[in-house]
Amino acid sequence: MTTSQRFSPLCDVHHTPMQRMMVEEDADEVCSYHACERRDCTRIFRGAQGYLDVNTGGFDESRVSLRPCPVCGFALYLAAVDHCRKIETWECPQLGCDYSEEDQSPSAR
Repeated sequence: MTTSQRFSPLCDVHHTPMQRMMVEEDADEVCSYHACERRDCTRIFRGAQGYLDVNTGGFDESRVSLRPCPVCGFALYLAAVDHCRKIETWECPQLGCDYSEEDQSPSAR
């Protein structure tokens, strides 16, 4: 496992918490991802791919959102949102990488 087990991404669309889920991609491999806690939301976060949607056919990469870490190249996740200042904090889940950045929220643009 190359990512920290204890990171907690927020949904990049709703800014709500995401729950860790497990999926068997084939008989030998079980992978995890984080899914938005809103019932009507299809957004997920996968460490190597960033944010994307899931549907009945599997993972849908048509709306992928990937912010690569400039230090290690892993996908950054939305860690916190300051709604008053309209600032998002993005962090790297890679073990040993402490990179984080603040960016203006899309609602502030």
